[in-house]
Amino acid sequence: MFVSQALPIGLLLLAAGVAAAATEHDDQQRGRTVETHAKIVGGYPITIADAPYIVSIRARYYHEASFGEGHMCGGSVISQRVVCSAAHCFEINDTMPVRFRDSENFVVVAGVTYLDERTEFTAEYLVEKIIGHHNYIRSTLENDIALLFLNGIIPNDSLYIRPVSLAEHPFSPGTLCAISGWGNQKMQLMQAIIPTVHEGLCSFIYMYLPRSQLCAGWMSGGIDACRGDSGGPLVCMNSLTGIISWGVDCGRRFFPGVYTNISYFIPWIKMVNATFNYNEFKPMRRSLRNNNNCSFRNLDYLRNALLLTIIILAT
Repeated sequence: MFVSQALPIGLLLLAAGVAAAATEHDDQQRGRTVETHAKIVGGYPITIADAPYIVSIRARYYHEASFGEGHMCGGSVISQRVVCSAAHCFEINDTMPVRFRDSENFVVVAGVTYLDERTEFTAEYLVEKIIGHHNYIRSTLENDIALLFLNGIIPNDSLYIRPVSLAEHPFSPGTLCAISGWGNQKMQLMQAIIPTVHEGLCSFIYMYLPRSQLCAGWMSGGIDACRGDSGGPLVCMNSLTGIISWGVDCGRRFFPGVYTNISYFIPWIKMVNATFNYNEFKPMRRSLRNNNNCSFRNLDYLRNALLLTIIILAT
């Protein structure tokens, strides 16, 4: 069992076939807050040309209403049809074993600097499949990784949508890495530079940290990932090294952020990718809003859609 100074980790999961998002939960005994869905704090603005691998994963229902709406999580392009993100972005609340939401509820938007600004370089992809890790544990966010199989091909010659290579091995402590994300809606893409932290120090800080996770951040605090964009990339030496997963507060001193360790999951990523048929394209609904048979018509959706709207407006 995972034991941490940051526990208990409280996850508020946004339901309704839209997406799942986790929010902060106050630890009353220790006075700290666990954060998921991180936005970059203490960073600087960049353009998509600086991080062409990052994508915005959105609730399709809201995205179809207005471009720029419905942003839920970040992700990283790792092949012409696959995006890597965090499993907690897609889990269905209170299901045992854990189940993940229908892929048709999401859309991936690539090639954007501003969430609400479509340009000639922007591309939108429906999602054919979402494969979350079979051993994902919501209480500790272990194995917090998912692969999205897109219903379209990313062109090889695109300058603003490009896959990032995967880190095959962990980098040494102190390696400088880049985290990227949009944060709150209608914000420009941001980036910050943080160092990787020794796994022994991470285990000491959090009392235990599995090999499937890693730490990165300045011990002095102030530069970190926080609410707004879980699933986004931690890139070290031009390789995807981590997935933004969770942390204690935002840039809190002595508490580096916790990331899914990509190198640990290389065999799983290769295994799942081998199951995808890159030459086949599944027929998909053209719109969720104009389909009388869509799954959003039930009362659970209406209730949770209202909750999602309130949280999006509050972030």
